[in-house]
Amino acid sequence: MGLNTFTKQFRPRLFKTLAAEKFELLIIGGGITGACIFRDAALRGIKVALVEAGDFSSGTSSRSSKLIHGGLRYLKRLGFRLVRESCSERNLHLRLNKRLVKPIPFLLPVYKNQGESRALLRIGMIVYDIISGFKNYRFHKLLPRKQTLKLAPGIQGNDLCGSFLYYDATVSDNRWTLETIKDGVRFNGTALNYCPVIDLLKENDKINGVKVKENLTGTEFAIRAKCVVNATGIFSDAIRRMDQLNLKSTIKLSKGTHLVFDKTDVPLNVSTAFYSPIDGRPLFLIKRDGRFLYGTTDHWENGDPHFPKPGANEVDYLLESLQQFMPEARINREKVQFIYSGFRPLIHEGKINNKPSKVNREYCLEISDSGLISVMGGKLTTARIIAARVLKFVRKQTGKNGNCPSCKTHKIPIGGTNEEIAEGHAYWVKQCPELKKHFRLLFERYGKDAHNICAKALRMHMGNDPNPRARAFWAELQYVCRNEMVCTLEDLMERRAGYLNWNPQKRLERLLAGGHIIKQELGLNEAEYLEQYENYKRHLEEFHSLSRLGIIESQMSAT
Repeated sequence: MGLNTFTKQFRPRLFKTLAAEKFELLIIGGGITGACIFRDAALRGIKVALVEAGDFSSGTSSRSSKLIHGGLRYLKRLGFRLVRESCSERNLHLRLNKRLVKPIPFLLPVYKNQGESRALLRIGMIVYDIISGFKNYRFHKLLPRKQTLKLAPGIQGNDLCGSFLYYDATVSDNRWTLETIKDGVRFNGTALNYCPVIDLLKENDKINGVKVKENLTGTEFAIRAKCVVNATGIFSDAIRRMDQLNLKSTIKLSKGTHLVFDKTDVPLNVSTAFYSPIDGRPLFLIKRDGRFLYGTTDHWENGDPHFPKPGANEVDYLLESLQQFMPEARINREKVQFIYSGFRPLIHEGKINNKPSKVNREYCLEISDSGLISVMGGKLTTARIIAARVLKFVRKQTGKNGNCPSCKTHKIPIGGTNEEIAEGHAYWVKQCPELKKHFRLLFERYGKDAHNICAKALRMHMGNDPNPRARAFWAELQYVCRNEMVCTLEDLMERRAGYLNWNPQKRLERLLAGGHIIKQELGLNEAEYLEQYENYKRHLEEFHSLSRLGIIESQMSAT
């Protein structure tokens, strides 16, 4: 399978491939953990397939804080191993995958009698640098009060002692996940979304495949594999119960909600971490894409895992915490541009009375008597190294322990080397200097594949529109539809067009303006297109709290 077949039009052919061939490894789950296992296996030459019940990265992996972080806050719980591992992985990606993972400075203000003391935080920062092997992007700095207020003029100045400046990294989580899957496809892996597992297949009490039902057509078929890995995150227990009916739950869901503001509404010059004046929980204001991403909440949730909806109490908590931290900013609900929630799959270890923040963020690997490998817990930052450990068990189970190549994911960048990305960008800037910024973003998002988009943009003519930026957008839209297994308008605007992430109104406008291209690329007639458009509009209103917050209801009803 190659990217030229990673498209909606080729799905029937993929059904036949999945049903006809026997794979060495089948992965259930298209979030970041499943994606990393898939890519690792493909790079080793293992015959691997991946199936996802919804769209790729449609669950937890697209609803995070967008951070590849070292886990500074885990030091308080003495999680030294997790911090060391997280720092190592973050630093690796900052070197290897510069186009996707970017360093980001954080300011951590320190107050008298609030949060942790300056002395304790200083010790924590020093330990943080030591644990990372002194390989952090930059070492932390202790800043005086005056310099702190220059970087964060809007924060509460009373009792402010100063601040710490430290570095972590940021990433577009859904783009990161999708690029990882695409790289696995480049190396002959087979991946299919909207293909939930409805049963596990066994022979002599050992799992040898799965039965799936493709959601778009209702087609059911079996996929045979020597080894099956359950990497379904918040749905791990559901797959495990297909194997062992009366199994106790291991996963407990914690919900995190984020708010998004325009950068002009938040008087900060740098990303900032602070402790909530309400309950002391660490909160983050993350500067990215011309906006501030703010969160997150952390509480147990018993609702439907398919539908993480933000609650009014969460919004009130976040806004009240922010108003106390930045009293002169006057940030209220009307300033919220976007909102989203997601579930964390935490391993509860039977201690159900613990707060989610007290629960370990480690992962767990389990192999059942029938051979099902389940990976549970974990986080965005450490998914690559978790995948490498899963493959050790896969090698044993498939009988390739002695002749299977070792892990290569720490050596091979995703979608092209840093040098190839820089050279590609420089080449296209010479062809069209006015698109310098847009070309840079294209190479950051798509790696070497951006060559195809840039070439298409310079050839494409949209009627009499001479605007090269518009042509670049339409070329990108066409590429995504043809090479990223887009099946619905929601896939396109929610998880592919990342540059529109925080502007729901612009998403709807683009859908209407680009309807003729989208209909053609996705094979939709007018009625199907309008139905999906209305479905996506309702999705925005329901899951991003837009109508409930009264922010864009009138605008959306006018489109």
